[in-house]
Amino acid sequence: MKFYDRAELGKYTETPEGYLHGEFPITRPGVFPYLRSNGQNGDGLSMVAKLPDEIFSKETIESANNKPLTNDHPNVGVDVRNFKTLSVGMTDSDAHVEDNKLVVGATITDPDMIAQVKSGKRELSIGFNADVPTESGEYGGAQYDAAQRNIKINHIAIVDRGRAGHGISIHDSAAFVMGDNNTNTGGKHMANLIIDSQQFEVDQHVADAHDDLKKQVAAKEAELAKLKKQLNGANDEAASSKKEADSLKGERDALKTQLKDAQDKQLDQDALDKRIDARLALQTSAARFVGDSFDFKGKTDREVKVAAIKTTNDSFDEKDKSDDYINAFYDSAVSLADKKGFTHTLGGQGVNQNETDSVDKLKGDRANAYK
Repeated sequence: MKFYDRAELGKYTETPEGYLHGEFPITRPGVFPYLRSNGQNGDGLSMVAKLPDEIFSKETIESANNKPLTNDHPNVGVDVRNFKTLSVGMTDSDAHVEDNKLVVGATITDPDMIAQVKSGKRELSIGFNADVPTESGEYGGAQYDAAQRNIKINHIAIVDRGRAGHGISIHDSAAFVMGDNNTNTGGKHMANLIIDSQQFEVDQHVADAHDDLKKQVAAKEAELAKLKKQLNGANDEAASSKKEADSLKGERDALKTQLKDAQDKQLDQDALDKRIDARLALQTSAARFVGDSFDFKGKTDREVKVAAIKTTNDSFDEKDKSDDYINAFYDSAVSLADKKGFTHTLGGQGVNQNETDSVDKLKGDRANAYK
């Protein structure tokens, strides 16, 4: 399975040839949350462990040596067939463990990549393959339900900065963040994991919110488990513990709901973008009738269209008119304005039967569009 882990680019020096070189921490052990995009396993969260005996194994450390640096993550692994196209530098052969992190030297050789790093593109994201067996345990005080095994690093990508607050400045040692992936879809960072063909994914806009919520859920789960264990004691203690456990379960469910709401908001983003585009288009077309000084703020689309129509027909009465009628009338006004100029009178004495028919036709077209 392919993974992406993230760390910030630390200190570097510029060589006489103009290359950038430094030693950079690229990963560390810990338990990290993933969000399953298809919503399986209850709340869709999976806590995945990266254990010291795996990332600090001889095989994993050596896999960080002499590996290509890339500008963002490619859609495929890097090998001899695409190295020349994708590589912007190389890691050294000195990978080692330092301060509980896997550290390796690296040299950036590509001029464009060097310029981007100097301009602020300073985050490292390792691409690697690993097995992810389902197994439960605890590391560093955190429970996990899966672990990465047989970790092999394929490349190290240089990506734009992700969420604020996770990284440390370029002058300090790097901080590691699990799971942000940059794919070729416009440079958008995504938390991404694939296990048995099931994709775990969280949008960058949701990531900040769900990280804190996941920690709270994990804490409540641990506290709930402790309370459930106490229920096996005396009946009096069991009754009290059950009440507290039910309260915690309610809090946990509320947190899950908040997390789902955060995800739903992201799913609604495309619809919001389309609504904004439609509103801007309406204001642009209506300004031809009502003028640039017209105050659009607080007015509905219907009110804007009625105001535009009345500039061409001051006797127009919108009362008892349906939205479909208003929309069709407005579309007709715009169409006539395109043909004859917006000063042409619509709905008044200057309207012929064909123009009235065009309003009825547009109204019918709108109704058919929603069938």
